[in-house]
Amino acid sequence: MTRRPEPVEQVRHALEQGRRRVRLGATAPAHTVRGSQSSLWDTITKLRAQARREILSFDDTSYLLANDVPDPIQRRGPATLRAALGRGARVRQVTSRAGLLADQQLGAIVYRSGGEARVVDAVPLKVSIIDRHTALLPLNSTVLADGFQIVQDPSVVGALVAVHQHLWNAGADPEGIDRDLPPPHLAVILPALASGAPDEVAAPRLGLSPRTYSRRVAELLKVLGVHSRFQAGAEAIRRGWL
Repeated sequence: MTRRPEPVEQVRHALEQGRRRVRLGATAPAHTVRGSQSSLWDTITKLRAQARREILSFDDTSYLLANDVPDPIQRRGPATLRAALGRGARVRQVTSRAGLLADQQLGAIVYRSGGEARVVDAVPLKVSIIDRHTALLPLNSTVLADGFQIVQDPSVVGALVAVHQHLWNAGADPEGIDRDLPPPHLAVILPALASGAPDEVAAPRLGLSPRTYSRRVAELLKVLGVHSRFQAGAEAIRRGWL
C-alpha cells in the first residue's frame, strides 16, 4: 500500500509544481504583497470580503505570539472571519492544540461565533483559502502580517484544499479539548515560559510585572503538578499545550 505523503510534503510539492508551471508560462506567477502590517491587513480584509461561500484556513494563534504581532493587528484577522460569517459564508479552520491554547483570549479561532474548527497536532503552515479560488500564503510560512503571496493557480489552490480536507478529517472537535486547557491567565505565559526568557524580559511582553509573572509561573507549576520550570515545559508538551 502506497504511503500518503505528509501534509507538509504535499504542500511543498504543490508549490514546486506551481513554480514549474510559471517558468513554462502555463500559469501566472503569484502576486507578492509587502508593506506595513496595517496596509497588509487592509489588503487581506478586502480579499476576504470577497468570500461568498467559504474561507478555509490553517490558523495557529501561537505563531502570532512567537512573532510578536501587535494586539491591534492580531484582532484584525478574527474580525474579517466574523464578517464573512455574517454574510453567510462558511469558515472552517484547522488549528493545533498550542494554537487553541494561545487563542483563549484572542478568539481568532471563531468556532464559538458560528465557524467550524478541527484540532491537529501541528499545522503545516499558515494559509487562507477564499472560495477555493484564491490562497494567501505568508512569506515566512507562519503569519500573514509580515507579507504574503496571492496564489490563484488552480492546481496549487486545489492541492491546498486537499491538504486542508485531509487534516480536517483527521482533526478533533475543539469543544472537548477546551475543557482540558489551563485557564487563560496561565495559558498566555506558556510560550514565554517555554522560550526560557528571564522574568524581567518575559513579563513586559505580557504586560505584567515581574512579580506577577513569577506568581503565575508558580501557579502554573502547581496546576501541572511539577516542581521546576523545566518539568513544566515537558509536562505542557506532553499535554499538548505547547
